[in-house]
Amino acid sequence: MKIINLTQIWICSPARTNNHGEYTTIWTYKGTEYLNLQQDLNELDRNSAGEIDYSIYKGRTDKSTTISKGDGIYFIDISAITNPKPDYIVKGVIVIGKSTAITMNKNIW
Repeated sequence: MKIINLTQIWICSPARTNNHGEYTTIWTYKGTEYLNLQQDLNELDRNSAGEIDYSIYKGRTDKSTTISKGDGIYFIDISAITNPKPDYIVKGVIVIGKSTAITMNKNIW
């Protein structure tokens, strides 16, 4: 079965530097991919107050991916921007058979 309804995303990888005890993160453009984005919400997506967290996205693909945990995900073209702040941060990459599920949370900066 083929995954359909794909959304183009842009990916950046973080590089943390320590400048005299002050950590800074530089985001470097890594490429673009297509994912099937969904908000699969369940009981585990509730916060401590019992409210559902709608800031979690799950992306699925049946192709090989360069996305890894900690990468930044964008829904707009950032290929020409220097050090963009990501919309979402990848929290996990799970391979199940031929499919890959990528969990990402809203970046709150």
